[in-house]
Amino acid sequence: MRHATVLYNPTAGAGGALPAAERACRVLAERGVRAEPQPTTGPGSASTLARDAVGRTDLLVVAGGDGSVREALVGLEEAATQLPIAIVPCGNANVVARELGIPLTGDGAFELLASGTPRTVDVGVLGDEIFLAMVGLGWDARTTANLTALRGTRLGSWWYATWADSAYFACGIAALCTWPAARLRMHVDGEAAALPYRAALVANLPTYGKDWSMVPDALFDDGRLHYQARKRAGVPFVALQLLAGMLRRRAPHFVSDYGAGAHIVIEADRPVPVHVDGDFRGFETALELRIRPGAARFLAPAEPERFAEVRKSGGL
Repeated sequence: MRHATVLYNPTAGAGGALPAAERACRVLAERGVRAEPQPTTGPGSASTLARDAVGRTDLLVVAGGDGSVREALVGLEEAATQLPIAIVPCGNANVVARELGIPLTGDGAFELLASGTPRTVDVGVLGDEIFLAMVGLGWDARTTANLTALRGTRLGSWWYATWADSAYFACGIAALCTWPAARLRMHVDGEAAALPYRAALVANLPTYGKDWSMVPDALFDDGRLHYQARKRAGVPFVALQLLAGMLRRRAPHFVSDYGAGAHIVIEADRPVPVHVDGDFRGFETALELRIRPGAARFLAPAEPERFAEVRKSGGL
């Protein structure tokens, strides 16, 4: 490896991405690798920078959160199967890094720049977009919409930067006040689900938020999208689903159904809020989701502890 490009989001991690990128450059330089830092400048910037790096770099380092990682993948396109990505986690949730077993603190993420093992990861496809972690419809997407609106205000921006978890909680409570919930119909690999649902989460990775798992059976390299579809609306059922997520377990059968497939179609009886990897996408009445097996490579520990446990048990 002769050259690395280090992308960093100056606003990620309350400004912590810049020193992280600078340290990554020093670590790589100590190993004889010429590292070029590149700051992102706004939405879509990471895609442009990643696209420009194709053909002239041997490693793409992303110092930022999940949004920056996904944007970088968009820019790499087909080159993502050949050019490895190293993540230096600087976001709030860091879902991808958590799932790959990349340390969130200390020296671990920097050590992986030299010692990490390339791991092949599936990528989800929604229309002309890609996603790494999940696509949500219903309550959690409305929570994301509320959070997006909150962060657009001066007070909300300060609140999120100071204590993001409490901002999510407040936006989630506000989302519960929206009524009635839409009815969703699902087709999985051509088979129609028997029931209409009130909310759904389609996942490529099991980790949701910080250490929760709403779809605990998901694996990032099994060639399938896994889903959780909630049967009922209302505060008690949302609460039970969240409790199961906190425990990284399936919710009771009377709350949600679970399953998996390579092709999932969801139709709603009215426009329903949608988020992609935690970014609010808008309102839709129909979604088509597919899996692209082995479409990305990330540097990670040889066998992340959580991944090994999930694979050994066949699912949580």
